[in-house]
Amino acid sequence: MTKAYRKEDFDKLMAKVVKVDHRVKDYLEDAGYEKWSRVHSTTNRGRMMTSNIVECINGCLIDALLKHKNVTNWHPYCSDYYKPYALEKMYEVVMVPMPDKEDWNVPEYVLDEIIQPPRYRRLAGRRRKQRKKNGNEKITVNNNSCGQCGQEVHNRRTCTFFPKENWNNVLK
Repeated sequence: MTKAYRKEDFDKLMAKVVKVDHRVKDYLEDAGYEKWSRVHSTTNRGRMMTSNIVECINGCLIDALLKHKNVTNWHPYCSDYYKPYALEKMYEVVMVPMPDKEDWNVPEYVLDEIIQPPRYRRLAGRRRKQRKKNGNEKITVNNNSCGQCGQEVHNRRTCTFFPKENWNNVLK
């Protein structure tokens, strides 16, 4: 009954409860359907997000940081999002449940529309990282070059243009 979107579904389930014990129905009516039933709710309860792991971490942090400093007033350390007035403000937004598919009013022009699958299928395998170059574009080949003299034949370690002992003296 809590999760029913339509009043008819709620009433059917409530009738089953009455068959078992009518006192349960009386108790639930006294509690107020709007407090626990989705269909009778006057506010939006679908937008609230909680994270149990964050609540656990916060509980540990309170024990570790605040209790060792003998802090008794925790309100300055608590975000406004977790205070009672913020919770009340969250529930004041109205949620309009979506009806069942049988109750939808679909225009005829939408029903007459035929949707085709896409023309092209994505190719199998990994996508190409570089674009394909045109025939008139120059294809460059990266050759490693020496970091000391700039020639492409060798690298810095095998460079003979600057002897190593002289190069070390220049750096000093």
